[in-house]
Amino acid sequence: MRRLGLGLGLGFALAAVAACGDDRAGAPDEEPVAPDGGGGDDDAAANACAAAGIPAEGVCRDGDVVRCAGGDRIETEDCGDGGSCAVTGGTATCLTAEVCAGVGPLGRCEGDVLWRCDGAPALTDCATTGQVCGYADDTTGYACVDAAGLGAFVVRGRVRWEDRPLSPGQLGTPVPVPARGVMISVLDDANDTTLATVSTSDDGSFTMRYDAAPSARVRVTAYSRSRAPARPVRVRNASGYLHAVGSPAFAAGGAEPVDLLITVTAGAAAWNALDNMVSGMDLVRAHGLTAMSPLVVYWQQGSATGSYYQGGSNTLQLDGDDGWDDVVALHEFGHYLQDEYSASDNPGGAHDGSPADPRLAWGEGGATWFAIAARGVPYYIDYAAGGGWHVELEDRVHAASLASSMAQNISEWMVAELMWDVGDGSLDTDGDPMSPGDRTAVFDVLIGYLVAPGAADRGRAGVDLVDWLDGWFMHHGMASCAAMRALVRERYRFPYDFAGPAGACP
Repeated sequence: MRRLGLGLGLGFALAAVAACGDDRAGAPDEEPVAPDGGGGDDDAAANACAAAGIPAEGVCRDGDVVRCAGGDRIETEDCGDGGSCAVTGGTATCLTAEVCAGVGPLGRCEGDVLWRCDGAPALTDCATTGQVCGYADDTTGYACVDAAGLGAFVVRGRVRWEDRPLSPGQLGTPVPVPARGVMISVLDDANDTTLATVSTSDDGSFTMRYDAAPSARVRVTAYSRSRAPARPVRVRNASGYLHAVGSPAFAAGGAEPVDLLITVTAGAAAWNALDNMVSGMDLVRAHGLTAMSPLVVYWQQGSATGSYYQGGSNTLQLDGDDGWDDVVALHEFGHYLQDEYSASDNPGGAHDGSPADPRLAWGEGGATWFAIAARGVPYYIDYAAGGGWHVELEDRVHAASLASSMAQNISEWMVAELMWDVGDGSLDTDGDPMSPGDRTAVFDVLIGYLVAPGAADRGRAGVDLVDWLDGWFMHHGMASCAAMRALVRERYRFPYDFAGPAGACP
């Protein structure tokens, strides 16, 4: 178990570009004229636009868009909480939530317009300072950079991979989705020399500048790796190499844009595993942890290694038939979370959901909670040919025994169910006593109390559910005593004494 310092949470405001311009369906051929032949109120309104310096293209004022609409009235477009206003190409635009969903921590280039979401969405026209939008480095990502010294050629495009959406008992039809933050290079096709390497934005797009001989033929290759410090993950095959898919060769400086689609038959499951790890790291950072430890995932189609996490080396093994098992992958990521940022004394060994050592139940149940909370779906699903198996964790109750002690053997499913009920929020369908719940509040205890110096060790010696319950009241006070009592003792029949280090519940 490692205990690391906690940083401030990264709160990204995510949303879409709002439309600008005249919102009227049309205007009559002739505007009405005042009886005295003057412009009347219309002239006054037009003069008001001019006097205020408000053009039809709009300006940014106090974070909102203010424009002269139709030439005769001033309108204000509220960019909302967390939104911002920017002017690009001479037009003022609201930047709100959906914009950042395609940008990510490394930014994005749209021609020479730079999109960033570093706390709030913003865009910059790099051309206004004589620069171009390009890739600075793996920490900064895309930025306005000087053209001098950059490659003579530029290649742009988009990388996607075919996902197979997972649900109980089945995998869906392949659906192309953006390859978020993946490493992509341009190579000399004759000798495999790497000419440039960048990462994709969260919409899968990339901009890459490189030098090559004018007669050279090059190709673009995407790899199963995220190089950004915010998401340091790589997925290797059984031989230890990254998975890779390349484009056909093209003349240097030509064939733009170059788009890649990594198909199921080309090994898209490796990028599915990578994407799950990216989602896990994004979730961890969003809850207050700023530095991510590198993680290596091993996956090979047809392998029979089983799926497990190896503490200490930060490696995660996915069985060959678990390439599309998002829940299994995120469960193993949950063990990475426990190892690096929270706490677990899991003794390991076989487990099938039956009552077990409470330290094992905590380690496995806590990892399962992370997996279902990250997906927002209360099912543990392990798909296999023919359907595999799954466990529903919202309505089902794997109860303990009120007649036994807090150190009794319990089911890992009960741990995951209880934590889900505490944090299910708007996803609550069973009306449990902790409705509406709060996932962040659950997470706070994992990365806070459980790794705090001097945290009490009650129940079974070692980290278990009792310690997490103690931490709940230490972090969130005693206001939830009645609801938690109904949930823990009445619903799950677990004999927690409600007398931990935060004090006794009334």
